[in-house]
Amino acid sequence: MSRKTFFRSLGAVLLLLLVVVYMGYQVMENLTEKIITADALEITAQDKVSTTGIFIRQETPLYSQQGSAVAFLAGEGEKVARGQAVAQFFTDESQLALYRQSQALGEEIESVKYAFTHMADGSDGVKLDSLIKMNMLQLGAKLQQGLVSQAEEYASKLDAMIVQRGVAQKGDTDYAMILQQLESEKAQIDASLQGGAAVTTPAAGYFVGKTDGCEESLTPEGLKTLSAGAITQVVERQESAAEAMGKVVDGYSWYFAAPVSAEEAKKLKELNKVTLRFPQLLAEDISCSVYDVHEDETGDWVAVFQSGYMNTALLMARDQPADIILRSYTGLKVPKEALRQNDEGEWGAYCLEGAQVVFKKVTILFQTDSFYVAKETGKNGELTRYDKMVVKAKDIENRKVVS
Repeated sequence: MSRKTFFRSLGAVLLLLLVVVYMGYQVMENLTEKIITADALEITAQDKVSTTGIFIRQETPLYSQQGSAVAFLAGEGEKVARGQAVAQFFTDESQLALYRQSQALGEEIESVKYAFTHMADGSDGVKLDSLIKMNMLQLGAKLQQGLVSQAEEYASKLDAMIVQRGVAQKGDTDYAMILQQLESEKAQIDASLQGGAAVTTPAAGYFVGKTDGCEESLTPEGLKTLSAGAITQVVERQESAAEAMGKVVDGYSWYFAAPVSAEEAKKLKELNKVTLRFPQLLAEDISCSVYDVHEDETGDWVAVFQSGYMNTALLMARDQPADIILRSYTGLKVPKEALRQNDEGEWGAYCLEGAQVVFKKVTILFQTDSFYVAKETGKNGELTRYDKMVVKAKDIENRKVVS
């Protein structure tokens, strides 16, 4: 036998073996019934719209006064009264440094006064140590949550208690001397200050030390004619240096406008309230009213939502991606592979009960790309929690016994 003939024969034998193995595998697959199940567990799914929109508020820009160095007297998001000074301008950085030094001394003087005012309440060292520890924990918690303004309150209390603890160890005789020294030092600094031009608020509201140039062009008055294209322009705009040094949000409501599809607009028109989620801005969801849903001149749809919930992050933001949560549905999770139709045309799922497959009806509340949310009715013959739904099987039918 030649080498060529040998390899031809070997190839034919190998090919025959592969065919036999493949056919055997297919026979075993058909003879062996594989059943894969999934438990019916409770789930909450949301019908939501994902979009990117813009915040619109009643805002009044505040402009710089004479001077190159500024000290802000109000914090971000702080509530201010009409005519309140929110910033003070100084001729140069050295004057600003003196002003800040004077402010720090003033706070220290108030802390000393507060400490000694409360010395008569019988606070001992152990009690003060406990209060200091508690305030430190609260201060850390507020900072971790990003609640800076609330953290400042704990910082002030902590400062006063530390001063009180230190002076208590020295004795009451040091009080007058410490206070006199601090007040003398502050008086000398105040005498060398050349004043500064103050910026006051034209109306009551919330102070924000950041502007983007859209304060006067985006107003609540134009909401019902706002176009989807105008929203896109704001989102895609190039940030530029603003002339204003800050602004006052002088309305007690804010609005969020976003482009939506015609189908989404139809759903929104049927609702009075929705929930807004800003995943890049806030940890919590916000309940809002549906202020307006309209079609613009180009045929695109715009939805506008209104809320009175105030937060520093919301006051400072202009454009944000958002989820508009229309409704929430709680029920049993049914994979799409598990939903089947029986001979009577009823929709349901085949469930494994012992060695038997039983058909159980389902009432669909909501569907996603991969699963349904079914109502848990508790009725006989319908899907209940922890049922083992068949998601993969062959030749399945009601009351069939499987091995």
